[in-house]
Amino acid sequence: IYRRTKIEDYLKSIPSWEMLLDLDELSQKENVKWVFKNFQLNRESTRALVFLSPGGSDADIMREFDMHKKEFVANGFNLPEAKGSAHWVDKNTLSVARTHGENAETDSGYARTIREWKRGTSFDSANVIYEINKSECITYSKDVRTISETSFFLGRGIDFYNVEEMIFQNGEWIKLNLPPKVEMFNIVKGYYIVMIKEDWNQFKTGDVIAYDLNSHECKKIFSVNNNESIYSMRRSKSGLYIIVDEDVKGSLYKLTLEKTGDWAKVKIELPLNGSVENLSTDYQSDKFFVSYSSFNKPATYYYGEGDKIICAAKSAPSFYNHEEVVVEQSFSTSLDGTKIPYFLVYKMGTKFDGTNPTILYGYGGFEISIKPYFSNTDGSSWLSRGGVFVLSNIRGGGEYGPLWHQAAIKNKRHKSYEDFFSVAEDLINRKITSRRHLGAKGGSNGGLLMGVCYTQRPDLFGAINCGVPLLDMHKYHTLLAGASWIAEYGNPDDENDGAYIKSISPYQNIKADEDYPAMFLHTSTKDDRVHPGHARKFAAKLVEYGHPLYYYENILGGHAGASNFKESAFLHALEMCFFWNHLK
Repeated sequence: IYRRTKIEDYLKSIPSWEMLLDLDELSQKENVKWVFKNFQLNRESTRALVFLSPGGSDADIMREFDMHKKEFVANGFNLPEAKGSAHWVDKNTLSVARTHGENAETDSGYARTIREWKRGTSFDSANVIYEINKSECITYSKDVRTISETSFFLGRGIDFYNVEEMIFQNGEWIKLNLPPKVEMFNIVKGYYIVMIKEDWNQFKTGDVIAYDLNSHECKKIFSVNNNESIYSMRRSKSGLYIIVDEDVKGSLYKLTLEKTGDWAKVKIELPLNGSVENLSTDYQSDKFFVSYSSFNKPATYYYGEGDKIICAAKSAPSFYNHEEVVVEQSFSTSLDGTKIPYFLVYKMGTKFDGTNPTILYGYGGFEISIKPYFSNTDGSSWLSRGGVFVLSNIRGGGEYGPLWHQAAIKNKRHKSYEDFFSVAEDLINRKITSRRHLGAKGGSNGGLLMGVCYTQRPDLFGAINCGVPLLDMHKYHTLLAGASWIAEYGNPDDENDGAYIKSISPYQNIKADEDYPAMFLHTSTKDDRVHPGHARKFAAKLVEYGHPLYYYENILGGHAGASNFKESAFLHALEMCFFWNHLK
């Protein structure tokens, strides 16, 4: 369901909700399992663009929705299934970057043109206002609203990490004087706030700078220490809110632009040693929502204004005794001496005698931070029954900022795997578990990690859960969105990259005579990001060589693996049964 209420109502114990769209009802009526993707209001809040995916794929349909009548607009801005985005220019005009039409896709399968689409005209006749090369990754447009005006940007993703943006000023497109490795956030009082991801001029990697949209000059407004990273930033009427992670534990700051031109920084008081996430702000005020959670603390959604927390607005329920769960952070030592943080989560009273069934989770890619979280399903099906859970924060992720990610890309990918192995070895050396009782879990890029665990270190694990994985790295760039990840993994067709990728690609490194751990492979037929062929081919080769495995392919679900709670619950049950059967 998609619904709304006013803030003052939301702060009550039982809010008064107004239903806008019932996805289950719509799915039943149209006989399509619709999965919600996005809901974008126009400036007047009278109409919205609704993006719905059939079965959970990345590709979605777009329909215009009347906010007063609470129904779709019959002859409105409607487009069939494709990948891409769109936003309102005004109530009768859209800027659309989607893979509709001839030659509209890049080699990565994303939009390469931006069209300006007027109401009452066909999309095919819409004027193309921007186009990138087919070999580049993606193009996009976006509007950034302030109280007094709206700024329009066009962007080209040269590859997954290098971008170039232009702003529409005085009737023409002007390129922003910024390096290609930046992360753009939003506009605050005429400044475009960005984070630098490489040393540039006088700025260091990880610095937050304010880019003056009039003078096109830059000023540093925030920086982090070596053990910190910026998780997210959101603007407000007077400034900026920033979530900073210190050793993967979050804090919240408010930055305010003063009349002197300086930026004042204040830390907002929140619980310590957990995850600060879900930051939501309003460009017309300094009100905000933010959540805090940990492995043993259910998520609490706080409401605040300025630099103060007003109240705990909502808390998630707990369906098991989370107070008996212990959380510790430890560090292993990787092969090159780098300290790798990991969270150890277990039931109070657990004895470390080498026999504990333990699940070690890892991802380590695309500068994504994997942070502590509260899970009723993991709590009830694993922790409360005596299982140990370990969350690793290996290189390739974003836990310590851009440099932590860049330390394990392309021909340095093995660093990520060595980090994960070091955590596994540390758990065994500390007698928290042993090879017989240690399982590993990962999906997507983490599924590639699981394939490497299976083929390179079968001696470390008793069971491996490998979801929606990349496994044939020789051909990943030819399948679906794979070409967009060359900046992460390297190009298999390149002589140097190809030799390195060949050495780590799990599919090509399966051996017929190896003693492998138990394997659970799962994917989704509707996954249009990582092709299900990766998992299918890997499973086929294991069958050919006589290695035992479990294989599950959900028809729906997309890259998430499941499209609704029923499917998620079933998949989770399969995973837990697999681990209990092989690690107990």
